[in-house]
Amino acid sequence: QEEDNYESSEDEFSLDDYISDEDDIPDYKLTASNASKDDDAREFVLSGGISFRENLVEQLGTQHLGEMDRKICEYIIDDDGYLRRDVENIVDDLAFGAGIEVDDEKIESLLRVVQRFDPAGVGARDLRECLLLQVKRRLAETSTPALVNARIILESYFEEFSKKHYEKISKRMRISDEE
Repeated sequence: QEEDNYESSEDEFSLDDYISDEDDIPDYKLTASNASKDDDAREFVLSGGISFRENLVEQLGTQHLGEMDRKICEYIIDDDGYLRRDVENIVDDLAFGAGIEVDDEKIESLLRVVQRFDPAGVGARDLRECLLLQVKRRLAETSTPALVNARIILESYFEEFSKKHYEKISKRMRISDEE
């Protein structure tokens, strides 16, 4: 049998070749999926071949933000557009995982930036907030009685709405079933 001789110094690898002396936080530590382990990992692809998240990051590029705020927004943006973690947990994750000290108000402020992105509803923490963001965006464009009623229902009668108790809602709001 013929054995190859691999003792050449060219073929040897050193761990030092892969270690950086930079103290910067690696990008992978600043981005995390907010989805729970039970959620299916899915990446939505939009026309043109870019993912939903990439589309949101592109929209982030149009905002006038400092580098740290931009990194925090990238952390907030999830693959499917929902914010699946509490603001307090995001503050903790950034502090312990990335060494970034921010408070709840800062996260809320940057979340409102993300919530202005398209499509309407991005950055919502739950279905109610997602629908409210969409209705409020439409109300900003044009105000109709139906949109005003939709906003009131989502803000004040969401539980009844989610249980399909439409008669209760119409009685409490003093509007017809059609309205």
